[in-house]
Amino acid sequence: MLYPRRVRAVLVSWLLAGCAVSGGGGADASGPGADAGTTRTDAARELLDAEAPTCETTTARAEPLPATLLVNLDTSGSMNCLASAASCAVGDPTPAPDDSRYDVLRIELVRALGLLPDTTRVGVMHYPDTFSCSRDGLLVGIAPLASSRVAIEAALLGVAPEGITPTRDAVDNALRRLRAEDDARPRYQILATDGAATVCLGCDAACSFDALDRDNEALVADVERAATADDIRTFVIGVPGSASYRPILSRMASVAGTARAGCAVGGPAFCHYDLTDPALDFGGALRAALGAIGEAVLSCEYAIPPNPDGAFDPTKVNVRHTNDEGEVERIGRDPSRRDGWDYSDDLSRIELHGAACERVRATTRGQLEVLFGCPTELI
Repeated sequence: MLYPRRVRAVLVSWLLAGCAVSGGGGADASGPGADAGTTRTDAARELLDAEAPTCETTTARAEPLPATLLVNLDTSGSMNCLASAASCAVGDPTPAPDDSRYDVLRIELVRALGLLPDTTRVGVMHYPDTFSCSRDGLLVGIAPLASSRVAIEAALLGVAPEGITPTRDAVDNALRRLRAEDDARPRYQILATDGAATVCLGCDAACSFDALDRDNEALVADVERAATADDIRTFVIGVPGSASYRPILSRMASVAGTARAGCAVGGPAFCHYDLTDPALDFGGALRAALGAIGEAVLSCEYAIPPNPDGAFDPTKVNVRHTNDEGEVERIGRDPSRRDGWDYSDDLSRIELHGAACERVRATTRGQLEVLFGCPTELI
């Protein structure tokens, strides 16, 4: 029952005052007929709690934003070398159908893409696409895997490695393509190469070693700029044969925000996926690397769903996660972006960070909900 404010105040005052009234012999203030163990003070608190204002909450389910992934493959002539060879002279493709560096890369990439959600948007580039040049063309256009898996597998099977290595042009073209996907979040490049760049920007195959060194520095800067300015992150895989190029590849991964845990830019635990150790089984190591990348691109970014009541107040939004076992967790907002959720810089998305992201990624049948109407809970 809701009492008028004046009557409510009188009742609360009476109930609170009763706690100071006691009969002879230390009897409590409970009146005749009161529930055992309930004092007037308890009743006052209950009345105050019942009359306290509460916020109204409406709930909407949030869906993860599909990742956009552009695979950029080195298909220079040395990718014909045996996968088990740390180095080799460039020659014709190996006679077996599945034992060259490129064969293993193709097979494991198709396997890895098969584990990603159908909504993941994937495109494929390769370089060079003439003997010494990387042009701004896609082997397979960026599209949801639901419609592009067959095309990707067929296109990769049709590539015959040849030529030299215009890495700077290839990365420049890939980043340009990903920037054009300006309405897509999150965006990633996977770069896989088996050796040092041998062509300078602009398909200049006659540039000097000094010019190549400058190009490598610019390449690292390009990848860093894409990560910091455009939120495009690059995963780097060093295929057997790329040992001499590890310092550049490791730096690229470091500035791209995809460095492996516990790495050092200068090694021996490099920051990219370095698969050049002759003791490694290249196929197994590549499968593990692509699996880790696949998990990393599973989105922890969610479009903010419409509030069913129509109003959006960024100070009155909360996030709730239900895992596969039906256990419910309230995730607090963490403006430091270490462990919790926060808005994207333009307030258009909710982004999960740290352990909160990992817990949500680990669920397959759970759901994330956005609650509108109550003051945001901070960590």
